[in-house]
Amino acid sequence: MKKWFVFLLFGVCCLSSESATLEFAFQLGVKQEQRLDRLLPDVARQMAFNKDSTKLVTRGMGGSVVEWDIESRQEREIGEVHAKRWFAYSTGADRLLVRGADDNITILSIESGDEVLLTNGQYESGSLSADGTLAVLSEGDNEVEVWQLSEQSPKTVKSEGAAQKLRTLQTKFPVRNGLTLSDGGQFIAAAEGSYRDGEGHRTAIEVWNTNDERPTRVFDTGEILGIWNVIFSPDATLLAVDTQKNAQSGICVWEIETGRRRLAKGGFEAYWTRALAFSPTSDYLASGGEAGNLRVWDISEGESVIWETYSTGIQALAFSPDGNYLAVALWDATIQILHWRSE
Repeated sequence: MKKWFVFLLFGVCCLSSESATLEFAFQLGVKQEQRLDRLLPDVARQMAFNKDSTKLVTRGMGGSVVEWDIESRQEREIGEVHAKRWFAYSTGADRLLVRGADDNITILSIESGDEVLLTNGQYESGSLSADGTLAVLSEGDNEVEVWQLSEQSPKTVKSEGAAQKLRTLQTKFPVRNGLTLSDGGQFIAAAEGSYRDGEGHRTAIEVWNTNDERPTRVFDTGEILGIWNVIFSPDATLLAVDTQKNAQSGICVWEIETGRRRLAKGGFEAYWTRALAFSPTSDYLASGGEAGNLRVWDISEGESVIWETYSTGIQALAFSPDGNYLAVALWDATIQILHWRSE
């Protein structure tokens, strides 16, 4: 029995393949008793590291926005966002794009606390470029707005000339499943969905070059219910989404330039794959689902090289830009920080 215990403990603390390794580093937050009817308010719904990997910015299910210091493991509450609203985080500029309870869309500087009003409206999704100078917004209809932002830090909510709408893109289907910018602001991806009797749910992803009026690539995911995530790789060569069909989830990765599908997996145990994150080198994709399965996929090989199962669901994932950590947000309100190594 003792030998089996030691083996299992090692499996939790050190996960490895020939080319990649995950080891437990430390935990953020305090484990809480889960509810059966809904996720706890402190469960991280979204999270991202800052550019120098010293902070982790999270948004809880209850709406609280928190900055964790990785070295001291202390938290600082930045503010509150309505639980049903959203935000996007700019890693390089340390800014948040936030839809408030009054439907104002504002840009918030985490360091200074200053904010600037971008526009007003019931936008359902939005994203920021890594340098914080480009934003995209959609109200969930067949339009995507592209905004140019000032390079200067926001000073006041009434700042003039801090933002300018560049263009409005027309989409084939309503933008209901996600909207994102590549880190460098070169590409826009809109995950669109529709439902028709006899056809069921259809989800397609349109990709634009930021300066173009028409999509340069359209990926048809087939008849799936919808997706939680649509993300570009850090080098903007790949696009990943989670998929859902016949009550089982999966993942799909495409090459943007050629349209070639690089990775396609389905039939996962979980109903939804709630979290996706590319490694900083764009070689690996981490996925996490409601069944607590954390998997790391080698994109070139098309197979998972690491697989660990937690006792609770996974809500969010984030790699640190320096390549040292993978953060795993669990339904028990903790964030597991794992050491990441790859050849």
